[in-house]
Amino acid sequence: MKSNYIMWAIAFVLVNSGWYIVSQQSASQEINRPGAEFAENRDAELTSLVGDESEYELEHCFESKNGEIYNVSIEVWQGSELLYDWNGTTEDSCVTYSDVASDGDIVVLTSADESVDVTTTIRTWPMKDALIPGVVMFSLGTIVVAYGEKIIRKIITKRLENTAQESEIQPSDSYDAPSGIWQEPVRPN
Repeated sequence: MKSNYIMWAIAFVLVNSGWYIVSQQSASQEINRPGAEFAENRDAELTSLVGDESEYELEHCFESKNGEIYNVSIEVWQGSELLYDWNGTTEDSCVTYSDVASDGDIVVLTSADESVDVTTTIRTWPMKDALIPGVVMFSLGTIVVAYGEKIIRKIITKRLENTAQESEIQPSDSYDAPSGIWQEPVRPN
């Protein structure tokens, strides 16, 4: 019986560890990247599975193709609200900015010369806020499976016992052997 509890504890740990790993995965949205068509205005979306706010991370890099120094800028808008504003040059290193914003559409405005390679990526974690509800749901599911298995085994055992009892031939006193070709074997004296 004790090993059964240990087995279910291991099942809880495995199921909830799996959910933790899944819920911490990020989703990336490429806004601009070298080799692709550059766009000054790009739409992106912030979503979360639970709640109405999303954690996001914006990473942007500006690199001059010809070695010249150019002024560059990037802005992130959600409706009429400015979420992020950055101005710099192509000499600046890559910048990573993290924040939390309401779910919904955002617009990324990028200003750069044609001789600049722009790499902009937005990462979100849409299931991160669903960690606790997921742990509760998967834990309850594991309990349902554990006790559901026991109940189903009992039902199957009872049905098998009932069918075995019904299929047994009950001898009765009123049964007469047919007077056919059957006879007692002859035994030597």
